[in-house]
Amino acid sequence: MKIKDMKQAVFLLSKEWNLGKKESGATNNICAWIYLMEILEETEKFVYYKENGKLLGFAGYSNNSSKKHILKKKIYTFIKKRLYKSKSIKDINALHEYNNNYNYMPENLKEKYGGEVSILILDSSLRGKGIGKKMLSNIFELAKKDNIKNLYIYTDDSCNYHIYENLGCNRVYETIVENKEDESLGNTLTEHAYIYEKNL
Repeated sequence: MKIKDMKQAVFLLSKEWNLGKKESGATNNICAWIYLMEILEETEKFVYYKENGKLLGFAGYSNNSSKKHILKKKIYTFIKKRLYKSKSIKDINALHEYNNNYNYMPENLKEKYGGEVSILILDSSLRGKGIGKKMLSNIFELAKKDNIKNLYIYTDDSCNYHIYENLGCNRVYETIVENKEDESLGNTLTEHAYIYEKNL
């Protein structure tokens, strides 16, 4: 992902989700930058949606058995660690706790999948036009060509998770996590979180 696209990706992410900003008292988009580095760390391939050169949506998948992009992954890991040390983050423990809340996969599922849908995001003004479905379908095709047999997907009430059901994904797990996604969910302190799977 190019630097210009990264900046636009951070804008999309920070506009869509809290990402621990409220919990940590962060004063800028540092949490979105950290999340983007995590996505870049794990993602094998991306699909982008752009209009007039502006990034308005992207999707990606990881491959658990991949040996490619090792150097790039190390660079993103290094940058992420540096970002975690930013003075913009007032409460680093709260940010870690927020992130840990979304790491809810049960032990019995951890070895089952060949990879993950690492991200699916689209500007809210473009939803309902089939763009997200097309990006996700392209991701499934790319993963299949990469010899991945199945993918898992983390999602929750702050996302339109019905898109996964419409594309033949099955819900395999449900739990409740703490959150502060006020813009998406109203004034709530918890949300339902899910794991879906897609057999390719």
